[in-house]
This record gives sequence, C-alpha cells and structure tokens, in this order.
Amino acid sequence: MKKIFLLVTALLILSAQVEAAKIDAYQKILDGGQYTIRYENFTPVPRITNRNVVELYGKNGLAVGTNNFFLNRPLSGVIVGDGDNRYEEVGYKDFFQCRLVKGGENFIFTKYTSKRGGFEYFGDKKGKVTANPRNYLVELLSGITFGDVNFTEMMTAIISDAKKSSSQRKYKLMASGTTPDGLSYEDFAIRDGETVSAIRYQFDGDELKKIFFASYGRNEFGELRARRCLVKILEFSATPDRNLLSLPSGLVDTTKR
Repeated sequence: MKKIFLLVTALLILSAQVEAAKIDAYQKILDGGQYTIRYENFTPVPRITNRNVVELYGKNGLAVGTNNFFLNRPLSGVIVGDGDNRYEEVGYKDFFQCRLVKGGENFIFTKYTSKRGGFEYFGDKKGKVTANPRNYLVELLSGITFGDVNFTEMMTAIISDAKKSSSQRKYKLMASGTTPDGLSYEDFAIRDGETVSAIRYQFDGDELKKIFFASYGRNEFGELRARRCLVKILEFSATPDRNLLSLPSGLVDTTKR
C-alpha cells in the first residue's frame, strides 16, 4: 500500500496530460441515467472482529442459529438506473440487501434463499414492506449510491464533474497504457490531505472488465488507514433491466398513502 501512496503522489505532482478514451463511453451511460450494471466485488469490507461468522437475526426476519453469514465471501451487486427510478442490490449467494426507488419513494428490504427454493423477502415484516419518502436533499448533497461503498467510489469517479454532488471527489486521469497480457487500462487518482487514492479501469478491447481501487493515508488522529478493492464487471449496458424496477411478487406494499 505504501508503494501505491508514493506512486500516486508522484503522478499527481507530475500532472501528466493523458486523454481518456475508453472510459468516456461509460461516463456517457452513467450521466444519461439509463443502465444496468452487474458486478462481483472480490475484496469485501474487512471484518470488524476476529470472528469468521456473524449470526443474523432480529429485524432481518431470519431464525437464530440457521443463518451463518460469512463476511469474507465476495460480494455481488446489481444496479439499475432508469431516470428517477432506481434499484440497488448487494449481497452474497443467499442473502441480499435491496433498495428500490420508484415514484418518489424508497423501499428497503432483504431477500434470502428459501428452503423451498427461490427467494423470500423481508421488509418491515416477512413478505411486507412500507415505503419511505425519497430524500432528494441527501442525494443532492451526497450523490446517489451504487451498492457497496467501494463500488460507489469507482462509479462516481467516472461520472462527469458537472453531474457530481458537492461532496463527491473529482478524480484526475493520470495514465493509460496496456498490460503485458494485452489488456488496456486508464488510471485515475486523487489526493485529499494525507490520503491518496487510485482507481484503475481495465478493458478487453473497449469493454470494461475489471476495476482496481486502493487508498492509503492517515486519518484525523494520525493513524494509518488503507483499503483496496478488486471488482469484476459482469455487465455494464445502457439498457435498464425494468423487471427489477418493481417490487418482487413475494413482497407486498403496505404503505398507507
């Protein structure tokens, strides 16, 4: 990680003039607000304890003792944008946190594998969910999310500066080239005080295949902090999957309007 810090710092000082090419197509998709993105995050958020397993129970509606949830498994995610409507899903093979934004309302629920096959859903109760009003002010100030925090950073770095919120960081294109195995890449970086961050977008031809993220620096207490992330892109299209922009059939809307 320290090598990454030194490399990014050197690039920022040099301020290399590089023109982006392949990432521009994806910027246009995100700026247009019409897309379906599917990905796998092979570097999930680190565990906050030394336990391998956390028992999930209570508000998620799952039975105690039957739902071991391994935090060191790769995440997978689906993001759908269709104008003002939006769907975000992040989780693992058998458990996902979901958010549907539709008609000015937020629906937050989980879906998990049923013993009978397929998925079951839990919002406020099993099979039921109540909408909350959409908070446009928060989105204006903080920007929209793209599932987990690392993937959100990767995506908002692509969005054009004019489309970013006031709090979203503006990465700078620093380098581009080709790897020894023939894949092309475009590198972006930013420095915020004592922290430097870098993102590499890797392409096979013109198709975005992988994204690498690394950040290294000190927090307000002078403590060293670092994180890294590797994501594989499974789909990045300009066609919204509108099947995901409605509540699933196993979930009843109980909102009083």
